[in-house]
Amino acid sequence: MTSFHSDKYFIRESVYNLVELALLARMYEENCLPSSGGEVNKASLSQTLLKMKATEGKGELKVAIHDTDPIGFLWKYEGHETLWVHPTHRGEGVEQGLRG
Repeated sequence: MTSFHSDKYFIRESVYNLVELALLARMYEENCLPSSGGEVNKASLSQTLLKMKATEGKGELKVAIHDTDPIGFLWKYEGHETLWVHPTHRGEGVEQGLRG
């Protein structure tokens, strides 16, 4: 586990459990898909969750944690890389922590 900013943030590999993957898939669907407009399509959300689970052992999924809440992630899969950090935590070094 990597920490910075006086233990304000923690970066770790995903544990790939269903609760965490559901939260990360929702973040991805709401914030990383231009067509979503903040709306979540349940079928698309299910597909994203399955893709994230399939990343286990084949790609990389890192999570940024603030207090006890996930506030960002780095997801590398099938030659794609997606990095997203909640706007209120941008510029705090979280992006670099996820990449490092």
